[in-house]
Amino acid sequence: MIWYILSITSGLFFAAADTVSKKESQFSSPLIIAWVREAFALPFLLPTLFFTKIPSLDLTFWIAIILCVAMDLLSTYMYMYAIKVAPLSLTVPYLGLTPIFLLFLPRIILGETLSVNGIIGVILVSLGTYILQLDRARYGFLEPFKAIFKNKGSLLMFLVAIIYSITGTLGKLAIQHSNAIIMSTFYFTLLAIFFTPIAIMEAKKKNIKILKRSKSYIMIGIFMAIMAITHFIAISKIQVAYMISLKRFSLLFAILFGWIFFNEKNIKERLIGGIIILTGGLLITLF
Repeated sequence: MIWYILSITSGLFFAAADTVSKKESQFSSPLIIAWVREAFALPFLLPTLFFTKIPSLDLTFWIAIILCVAMDLLSTYMYMYAIKVAPLSLTVPYLGLTPIFLLFLPRIILGETLSVNGIIGVILVSLGTYILQLDRARYGFLEPFKAIFKNKGSLLMFLVAIIYSITGTLGKLAIQHSNAIIMSTFYFTLLAIFFTPIAIMEAKKKNIKILKRSKSYIMIGIFMAIMAITHFIAISKIQVAYMISLKRFSLLFAILFGWIFFNEKNIKERLIGGIIILTGGLLITLF
């Protein structure tokens, strides 16, 4: 079950990239960090093209990857802004909601089917989301759910979770018409191309010295490259929802990293909420 290991590995390095990205958000804007996550991964992704055969790329591939890139230009910026303005432990766990949306999309686009246990999983995911904001329950039973829409970082990450369910499905479609290495390399290349002129203007506008932050940026690039390769190889071997649910172990890593590196509070409730969201995601997809 190599996909199992690859999925969790992808989640670990995704959380590691998030941690360094949040630290760097003190010195750079969300737009710059969004660009760094794509552009600085390319030097580590491009060499992989020498070890794979480039197939004939049909119209379906190009439509799928262009749609992915268009949506991820928005979601990447939203993601970076969310972790800049709110704690990792209060933002990243909302990505655990992605499996709810994956109950439907892969079936429509790819014809993939899932277990009826998904209903129980959805209930657990909802419960876990409630617990993430449990500290607000003293203001009313529905307050933790309302908090998603009151906390800008939480709301943005909730929207990112919806977008990720779409791009994850379209990414699998693109892989079916190419391969995992081609998809990861082309995807990051296109994102970097579109982000670069925006990042240059942003750096000039806010006087951000990119070279001075290069060590941290390279670290982010390495983490993102490993995440991308393991992500696309894993998703090529199993249903989208199965892979994404296991990758969502990243939210547990993010909660722990937020506690260790940023001294984030209310960690017990958020860790319990994250575990319940993961349990729900696993029920949706693995049984």
